[in-house]
Amino acid sequence: MDNLSTGRRNSVSYGHFVKGDIVNTLLMEKLFADNQFNGVIHFASFIEVGESVREPAKYFHNNFSNTLNLLDTILRHKVNYFIFSSTAAIFGESEALSIDEKDPKQPINPYVRSKQMVEQALEDFDKAYGLKSVCLAISMQPAPIQIVN
Repeated sequence: MDNLSTGRRNSVSYGHFVKGDIVNTLLMEKLFADNQFNGVIHFASFIEVGESVREPAKYFHNNFSNTLNLLDTILRHKVNYFIFSSTAAIFGESEALSIDEKDPKQPINPYVRSKQMVEQALEDFDKAYGLKSVCLAISMQPAPIQIVN
């Protein structure tokens, strides 16, 4: 499912495509009622840092509140696994070449805070409801070059 606000329909090569938005709880309810899912992969979010500073409410609504809509639907339909596209930026402006999940989180803008809020909710959803999740976080820092003989 994609609302195509920033994507293109022809980018979906496999599976059944549904044009829609996770804000539409009725559509999600129908989608989950008509299908059986083992897990959900969630890549839908606004990602423009500058815009998030100018319009934080837009980012908190879309990236956090709408994700809660999705999580509520997942729980109602007993889906047990969730993959979330987060960001390594939740660790702030680290100079380290590698970041560990145990490093302190230091989000510096509303976009990143919205991602961290979802990560915190997922921890609580695991404890309360048993929803297992993985948060993918990509760093834009270049990896160190290692020469192997």
